[in-house]
Amino acid sequence: MGLSIAIAGGIMMFTFVYVMMTLPGIVDKTISITEASSDISKVEDSITKTTMAVNSISASVGSQVITFSIDNSGAEKLWNYQKFNVIITYKGTSTTKTESLVYYGSCSGNPPSGYWCLNSISNDNLDPKILNTGETLNAKSTVSQNAQTGAIVVIVSADNGVTSSRTTTI
Repeated sequence: MGLSIAIAGGIMMFTFVYVMMTLPGIVDKTISITEASSDISKVEDSITKTTMAVNSISASVGSQVITFSIDNSGAEKLWNYQKFNVIITYKGTSTTKTESLVYYGSCSGNPPSGYWCLNSISNDNLDPKILNTGETLNAKSTVSQNAQTGAIVVIVSADNGVTSSRTTTI
């Protein structure tokens, strides 16, 4: 009888230690899932609050410089311009060209070919260099070829994936 009690006690002790050893792993995985869910919610909230529009496009035949403006009518502040995607399609010297441009920073003149820059933000009273609600970002870009008569399409994607485009003809 004493031996069976000792064996039962050993089994119970083993079970108790086993449960205590697996519990931290379960709690750690639960915390990781909760953090991932929270991060997803933040991104979805940012996307929901972002509303932007490419408002105007200006270019001249025979020029590589294309200017455009972006209106922010959403509640989300836009500021991470390095992660913006700007794609411009235009009629080049001999064929239609599509170029993905890289952010160059603030403008002092025209940016180099293949880049776009922040020229100004109108009504920029609240946060300098941050595109708040109701403000308009004025940008300059330089493409690789001189634009010819035809359609110009500017597509802008913010760092959270919200996209806007506009087409004009020169």
